[in-house]
Amino acid sequence: MFKLFLTGSSVLALLLAGLSAQAQTQAPALQPKQVAPQANVSQQELQKFTSAIKQLQAIQQQSRTEMVQAVQRHIGLSEQRFVQIYQAQQNPQSGTKVTQQEKQNFEKAITQIKAIQQQSQPKMQQAVKSQGLEVERFNQILASVQQNPALQQQVRQMLKG
Repeated sequence: MFKLFLTGSSVLALLLAGLSAQAQTQAPALQPKQVAPQANVSQQELQKFTSAIKQLQAIQQQSRTEMVQAVQRHIGLSEQRFVQIYQAQQNPQSGTKVTQQEKQNFEKAITQIKAIQQQSQPKMQQAVKSQGLEVERFNQILASVQQNPALQQQVRQMLKG
């Protein structure tokens, strides 16, 4: 089964923040493979793509809210502290002190976040399909948009309207 390129706030960041290579690293767990862009993207496909993006943004915002609530309510970590612990795990020499309880809470939060992401994946796939696109084609269009400034501008304009 195909997976979408995007999760979290990466859809909006991807399209509105310049579509850099950094956007591809925002959700590496959901990027099963690189998709070769298909140069021909019709206006109709671009409209479907943009409509799907709008739906994906709503799903992602809901998922992000659920993730923040899971971290705060069930785990007892603030969003800021969660990020600090995450960064400390990525860079152990950072000097950030993390208690054993915080480590345990962090692991619980990661488990819940992964579950929320897994629950949102079928919703995201359905959102794309509801616009008349297969996920693979959506990803091809996305790759084309990432590489083509004119398409990027068209998508930005369509998202505003």
